[in-house]
Amino acid sequence: MRRMGAFTAEARAKVAAELTELGMACERLIDTPQIRAGIWVYFMSLKVFALKGGFNAETKTRMVVEATAILGKYSKTDGGQVPAYVGILDVPEENWGMYGQQVHLAAMQVKA
Repeated sequence: MRRMGAFTAEARAKVAAELTELGMACERLIDTPQIRAGIWVYFMSLKVFALKGGFNAETKTRMVVEATAILGKYSKTDGGQVPAYVGILDVPEENWGMYGQQVHLAAMQVKA
């Protein structure tokens, strides 16, 4: 299996899938193919770009803790400390677009 840094290609796919699920849960996004297609995972440091208001203090902490655990599960750190940096960047709605359209957080979230 070809290795790309700390992760094999198979492990990268699993990490991306789990981080997508975690991000959608933390932002309370509707699970649609269109929203999933707009979620990308890059393997450098983990930067989570989220619409401002999508995360609160509790879900930011959840994202950092659980995302680091996901990275650790698939890395070759043998259960040791995971060398991961997780940054959550809140982007105002007026600075975010998808598919050529302005996006609105409320339209993408699961209704309470």
